[in-house]
Parts: sequence; C-alpha cells; structure tokens
Amino acid sequence: MNINLNAYKEQIDLHQKFTPNLNNNSLDELLTTLIEEPSGMSLLSQLDLINGNYSQRDLIRALLTVRPSGNLPDSLVGLVDSMLQDELKHKNITNHQDIPRITSDNPASKSISVWDGDISTLKIDAIVNAANKQMEGCFVPFHNCIDNVIHNAAGVMLREDCATVMNLQGELEQTGKAKITRGYNLPAQYVLHTVGPIIRGARPNLLDAKKLANSYESCLNLAKEYGHIKSIAFCSISTGVFGYPLEDAAKIALSTVTDWLQNNPNSIEHIVFNTFGQSATDTYMNLLKDWRE
Repeated sequence: MNINLNAYKEQIDLHQKFTPNLNNNSLDELLTTLIEEPSGMSLLSQLDLINGNYSQRDLIRALLTVRPSGNLPDSLVGLVDSMLQDELKHKNITNHQDIPRITSDNPASKSISVWDGDISTLKIDAIVNAANKQMEGCFVPFHNCIDNVIHNAAGVMLREDCATVMNLQGELEQTGKAKITRGYNLPAQYVLHTVGPIIRGARPNLLDAKKLANSYESCLNLAKEYGHIKSIAFCSISTGVFGYPLEDAAKIALSTVTDWLQNNPNSIEHIVFNTFGQSATDTYMNLLKDWRE
C-alpha cells in the first residue's frame, strides 16, 4: 500500500536542514574506497579500463551509480559530500527568481516559467525527479537520464533516503504517485520523486494521459501538504527514455499545472518547466502562444 508523508518524514529527517558531512576532499581516497566495495569490484571487472578512456571522476560517478543502498559509512558520505560541495562552487547556479515569468493574460502566467538548463544547477525550493518504480535512482553507469543526473549531483544520502521510504512502503512505487526527500548537495532544498507512465511503441492512451497528469498533481499536492515549498521545477516527466511524445506530455503538463494553480491559490508561487534543449523549449513556447494571442 502506498504510504503517505507522515509515514516516512521523520525517518528521513525531512525537517532537518542539510549540513554537508565534509571530509578531506581526496578523490584518490574516494575512488579507492568505492573500488574496494563489492559493487565496485564487480563494475571494474566489466569496464574496459584500458580502452575506455575513463577519467578518475568518470569512474567515481559510475561506482556511485552502481553502489546499492545500505552499509554506508560516515567516512564515505564525507568524501562524497566534500567532492560535490567543491564542484558546486564551480557550477553556474541559476536562481529561479531570475527566470522570467510567462507574459500573458492568463492568470497562471504570473506563476509559470520555461527554462532551458540543467535542473541539478537550479536554486529553488524543490525539483522533480522522473524516477523508476524502485525509487532508488538509476543503477546504469553513465546513463544520462534525469534520475542519474539528480542522484549524482545530490550524493549518496539521496539513495539512502529513497531506500528508507521504499522499505517502509514495502512495495514498488505506483505510477502517478510521489515522494519527497531533501536535496542534499543540490542547490534545491528538496526533491520530489514521481513515477510517470512508460510508453513503448504505441501512442499513449487515455489511461496513460491520466497517469501522467497524476504525477504532476501528486508532486503539487505533496508540496502543498509539506508546507515548506513555494517554488518547484518540473522536468519533462515520462519523455525521453520513458517514451512519452514530448508535445503530448507538454500539453498535459501545462493544463494540469494551470488547473492546479487555479484550484489552489497562494499555495505554490513559482512553477518552472525545465526543458533542457531548444526543441523542447520551442515545444513549450509554441503551446504557450495561445496564452499570448
């Protein structure tokens, strides 16, 4: 049975402000530590280290991707947090308040922006992660899905929290539902994890569309319930590797969020649709033309 916020928020210290567990920022030590773990030795046996041309950071990223939850020493958390905090200092961080809102006569436009960028570099209350049903992140090394991007930027505690929530739930996450964790080493304070529908081959049907709308609604309802979130950035849920046609998904995203804002005034102040690419940006902006005409 799908559990609610009250069933897990204390177990993952959701109300606690994140303080990085800083250690000496030694990539050599971090790499050695990860290699010596069972998952690390297994991965290295599969990689072509001679011809793969992997950098030290590439290997660390891959080893963290395949590392299962559990048996997490504080020393490892400290090494990962130190590395990510150092990298964060050199990233171009975008504050959501600097992203222009849509200009139109539609009342919802004052709360909506479209932004083409890396969601893991956005300073905002919460970002949305398109998760899988296991809800512990992507375990495929070098896979460029949003799930992997967010987990790699947040650090190892994000997977630990997701595992805690899923262990409490005792079953896979249902499509269209959502959970919340802290953002850890992300500029965002929180991550809303949701599982959208997967489309393989055929066009999406009405049930697929309903499930996708549910993902957006679940994230918004959960943010409202939690009460500490006034700004959210949505990735394009279910598109990309999940196969939902972009324009169809964008229509559902815009209509669902617009309706929710109208029905829940003064709940969420800013919604950012993260498009990541000119084609996706054009798709959203073309759909929004009707608002401005």
